[in-house]
Amino acid sequence: MSGCWSSASALKLKAVKFTYYMHDDFVLPDVSAVIVTSPNMTLGSTATFGDITVFDSVLKETVSNDSAQIGHSSGQVSALKESVEKFITFVQDITIPGYSGTISCSARFNFSAPNWEVGVNSGTGSFRGASGYLTASVAVPDPAGYILKSCATMA
Repeated sequence: MSGCWSSASALKLKAVKFTYYMHDDFVLPDVSAVIVTSPNMTLGSTATFGDITVFDSVLKETVSNDSAQIGHSSGQVSALKESVEKFITFVQDITIPGYSGTISCSARFNFSAPNWEVGVNSGTGSFRGASGYLTASVAVPDPAGYILKSCATMA
């Protein structure tokens, strides 16, 4: 084959595992997550079936707001019939020593669980052809903005 096509077997993937933190902010002026549609649209109400929240959050090396920024996480969360059940789809643009690129992820998960798995579906750059999963958990449950811990395991 020629051009930009290559066989999947030609990809040389190596296992990678790293931890990072997504910092959400729900307070002006740095809001990073907002409800864009809701069947009830009342400010301050709990999430109901059909709510869609979009986010564009900063990724950092540690839980500290002062830690180095390593990328962004952008996507959407949909509330499902069970109030704690969510569907999420997102892309993370990550630059860490030795790696730079994006990973695409999606999952159905129970937000009240201590942690949950999110599938890594694909990637670009250093993560091209990636597959694997993220284990996510709430590191800081602040009503002004959650900080989520992510442990990525990919090949």
